[in-house]
Formats: sequence, structure tokens, C-alpha cells
Amino acid sequence: MSTRQTVVLVGAGHAHVHVVFHARQLAEAGGRVVLVSPGDLWYSGMATGALGGQYALDLDRLDVPAIARKHGVELVAERAVGLDLERRVVRVASGAELAYDLVSFNVGSEIDASTVEGGERAVGVKPIPDFLELRGRLEARFAKDPAATVRAVVVGGGAAGCEVAANLDALARRRAGRIEVTLVGRAERLLAEAPEGASREIARVFADRGIAALTGTEVSRVEAGGVVTSAGRTLPADEVVLATGLRAPRWLDGLGLPVGPRGGIAIDETLRSPADPRVFAAGDCAHFAPRPLPKIGVFGVRQSPRLLDGLRRALAGGPPVRWEPQRVWLWILNLGCGEALLLWGPVWWRGRLALRLKDHLDRSFMDRHRVR
Repeated sequence: MSTRQTVVLVGAGHAHVHVVFHARQLAEAGGRVVLVSPGDLWYSGMATGALGGQYALDLDRLDVPAIARKHGVELVAERAVGLDLERRVVRVASGAELAYDLVSFNVGSEIDASTVEGGERAVGVKPIPDFLELRGRLEARFAKDPAATVRAVVVGGGAAGCEVAANLDALARRRAGRIEVTLVGRAERLLAEAPEGASREIARVFADRGIAALTGTEVSRVEAGGVVTSAGRTLPADEVVLATGLRAPRWLDGLGLPVGPRGGIAIDETLRSPADPRVFAAGDCAHFAPRPLPKIGVFGVRQSPRLLDGLRRALAGGPPVRWEPQRVWLWILNLGCGEALLLWGPVWWRGRLALRLKDHLDRSFMDRHRVR
């Protein structure tokens, strides 16, 4: 009888791709690794650059089946839909059940459109493949009638919304199209989470490029022809993009595990559920109980080696390892047209070198994980 333990990885996010690349360590500890993922990994760090035409769409994608084959990991190309904690099985969309000894979740996040009526009419910044379909539609419009002006409204004045608005404008410039971009943000300034100087700088960028920014404004409804604000103003739009904040996928709330205030599997410093030490989670789908973290890719990437080590130690019966998130992190916003805005705590800087640094970091991540 085999004594191997089964590790089921649900989702092919940043952290799980790292684990798959080092699956031999789990095998040496007596583990059999199974990855549950219905598709490829689309990298959030390059998504807005791909929208703006800086990158070919395929550069933003990692071939998950090829990665699994190369590293000897079994792939179940389905979507997970549930978990039975007592029987220790993961349920997938086809109705099949996958038994596990350890299970880890890294399924990313989804747009939180709960405050916007009719949000299903809009394009969300997640999932990324659906978001990037917007580029194809706009390119077709530009090619069909270069003189026609496309009206686009971006809902959300944070980092994602600012990047999307800037790259919609950049795509039109690269494809000789015409576009009117309006960003609508609830906060009184753009990038409310950033230093005030950075907010003023991005406002200057928008003004120079003709991107309208309506701050202190809330969108209450998305309609077929645009959006309606809480004050009753209608903003006509051919395309509406929701960048209103991210939350963990809602189906995780029904797994029978503790979750955070905005969803997500609650985890402690060991990246495990406090209710069941056999359950791990990382990235945007996890709620780090010691202190809430923003849903940005840097944390999933930084959790990757700790998740791998935690799974390996759990297989071997060793003590858990703890992960301490950084207090200050690097944000680089791709502003399209060759520039980026770099943020590091109270420090900010806009320029071409910032975009070169972002491009280097993003390409390095993808190159490390691409199968050739």
C-alpha cells in the first residue's frame, strides 16, 4: 500500500505556479501533487500594458498544462466548486471528487461590483481574459472607422482604475483611434491610498492627455448606454470598465471555513486556516487574519516560497513556518505612452525609468515560469 500523501492545489495563481515548479521537493517529502485549474495563468502585472498595446496578448499568459507536465504534476483541467472538510475531498464542476491530505487555494480574486447596480453590463478588471477582450473590440472599432470617437467610462479611482484609464488612451494613440476616457472615483482625489503628491501628478498626466477625472463621484447604476451617478447625472459610454476593488471569489465563502470581512479564506501566519491545519491559502483569495493586506500581486509572490516550505514540512510532519508580510511594498503603475508612476511608501516618482523597471520585473517573473 502506498504511503504517499496527496496535495491538491486549487487554482494556478502566482504562488501555486511556484509550488508546481518545485514539486520535486514535495515528492521527496512523500507527496503526490495534483493541480486543479481550468485554464492558463494570466499575469495581472502585465494586463494593463497588454490592454494598452504595449505587449502582445500572449506575453501575458503562462501555459499551465505545459508547466504541470514538465514538473510531473497531475493536472485536473476543471474548476473547483466545493470542499468536504470531513471527508477531505475537493469537488470539481463535473461532479468528480478529489481526495486530499493537504489542500491549498490560490484562485485569485474577482471584481467587487456589489455596490453598482447593473454591474454585469460592464467589463471587470478580473478575470483577465475577459478584461483583455476589450482590447480586441476597441481595435476593431478604431480600424473600422478611425474618425469615430469611442466613449469609455472607468469606474474606480484607485491604482487599477488609473492604469486602465491611462492605457485605454494609450491604445487609441498606438492604433490611431479616437477615444474619450472618463474616470469616475468615489474618493476626493485619484489614488487616495497614495501620497498627495502622487495624486496630483497623475491628475496632471490625465489633464495633459485629455482624460477626464470625476472625483468625489459615485456610480450607482450601469445602463446599456453608459452609467448614472448617485447625483442622477448620466455619462454616455460605449464601454464601461469596473475597477471598483477586488474580493475573493464568493464560492469560497461556502466552504465551511472562517472567512474575512470581504470574503477570502482566513489564514494565520503559517498560511493555514486556523480551523483546519490541512487547509492552506495564498494570494488574493486569502484573508490574512493578523492584519488585512491589499489585493496586489506582490503578496502572492512573496508568499510563494513560504507556502512551498509549509506544504513540505506538513508532509514530513515538521513544525510550520511563519510568514511576515512587509510593511512597505513597491507599486508601479503603467501609465501607457512610455511612462510609469512608482510608489514606495511615502516616496513616488514618475518617468520612463519607472516603466523600464516595471517591464524588467514583469518580464523576469514570466520568463522564470515560461516553458520553452
